Amino acid sequence: MKYAFIDYENIHSLDNINLKEYEKIYLFLGAQQQYISLSEKFNDLLNINLITIKNIAKNNLDFHLAYFLGKVDQEVDKQIGFEVISKDKGYQGICDYIQNQKCARKCKLISITLNNTEKNVPTVTENKSEKTEQEIEKYTNEYQAFMLRTAIRNLPTTVEKLFKHICSQTSVQKLPQTTINIIVPQIIEQLSIKKLIVINKTKITYGVTESVKLYTQYAAFLLKREKLKRPQTLSSLKNEIASKLNLRGNTAKINEILDLLKTNDMITYQDNTDNPKLVYKK
Repeated sequence: MKYAFIDYENIHSLDNINLKEYEKIYLFLGAQQQYISLSEKFNDLLNINLITIKNIAKNNLDFHLAYFLGKVDQEVDKQIGFEVISKDKGYQGICDYIQNQKCARKCKLISITLNNTEKNVPTVTENKSEKTEQEIEKYTNEYQAFMLRTAIRNLPTTVEKLFKHICSQTSVQKLPQTTINIIVPQIIEQLSIKKLIVINKTKITYGVTESVKLYTQYAAFLLKREKLKRPQTLSSLKNEIASKLNLRGNTAKINEILDLLKTNDMITYQDNTDNPKLVYKK
């Protein structure tokens, strides 16, 4: 007999999991996930316990899954095996810990890939992952541009409405529904990381400030040029921001835009001097 603990936020799909072999399934959904994708119909009843994470925080779902592993380990017979299903290798430690207790049980990490051949073709996997990241960035930028030209009162106020709005306002709508269900939650996550939105349970508020709009304007200007033709030091970058955005003398606003350039992985500093050289990551 086996129980499954599925990190759905990490794997995004149940397609390659034989759910029927588990006596009980604990399915963990991230705060931004509104849909579960099932490609198979089941004639038998599945005993699924759905755990939805309410708030966005780093590793929040991981901590919930670890909590349930420990809780259920204390409650059920040691003959029942546990399987953690995730691509996150960080779970290996807690699986080893459970297996090496005085009253141990079988507990192993199952890594699920997007298709059955992925394990044998690592280069293809890497290329797919890189392509997916580029697509997510593209769709995120599309929706960000839409947000910046739209009054906040006209933007969605719940995660579910935001999901649908992203589908209707970006080219993500051209993708298959199964792909949309995987990509859109990641777009929402990127909007949250960029501080364009704040998610509280299922509610959305917006952090589109004047600084964000100025950052978007300057970032677009920056990306049009080759890296070698951009400012090469922090002081020259500050001067260009002040000139292009009419911010001369407004040190606080210039620093906010610099922070956004770093937060969004546009730049990093090569050294720790007073006037460091810049490294452009995009």
